[in-house]
Amino acid sequence: MAFSTPSRLPVTVVTGFLGAGKTTLLRHLLLHSGQRLAVVVNEFGEVGIDGDLLRRCGFCPDEELDGRLVELANGCLCCTVQDDFLPTMERLLDRADQIDGIVVETSGLALPEPLLAAFAWPEIRTRTRVHGVVAVVDGEALAAGSVVADPRALEAQRLADPSLDHASAIEDLFEEQLETADLVLVSRADSLNSKAFSALQHQLSPVLR
Repeated sequence: MAFSTPSRLPVTVVTGFLGAGKTTLLRHLLLHSGQRLAVVVNEFGEVGIDGDLLRRCGFCPDEELDGRLVELANGCLCCTVQDDFLPTMERLLDRADQIDGIVVETSGLALPEPLLAAFAWPEIRTRTRVHGVVAVVDGEALAAGSVVADPRALEAQRLADPSLDHASAIEDLFEEQLETADLVLVSRADSLNSKAFSALQHQLSPVLR
């Protein structure tokens, strides 16, 4: 007799620096994907801003919000995987019959690799699959010669996180975000002319796998 194997819940990881446009992307996915998505938002410092924006966008009935929108505000996700992320995933997976997928929005300071490695943990590896990693980059900032639009705000975010256990340079974080991405989305690309956008593509192409 053959037994059916429960399908693994797809997880999409969204990376990108503060202000790159991650929350705008999430709102679009939640409202237009046609799927019952749960969201894990990692933010700290000015806690609750992204979560509040998503909470107010009306992507699900109010009575379902607590089960489909989780805010992790205890620090950078890559540094709090065991304490925060894994228990959160287990709680969401216990409701797998009520959702079609999970989207994880990391903070701008999160190293993608430790988070992706968490999906190999025994508690969740048989119940999830990483559907894809999306890196959101700020086209205007890159065209102006910076990987982030507001370096001071990002540094303030770094200082606000006592759990942060890495001191990676912003450029190194950006490179890792690109290297681990399956898809790179350039936000604010409509503000660039064709020459600037072509230069941006040329700038990014050596890092993309």
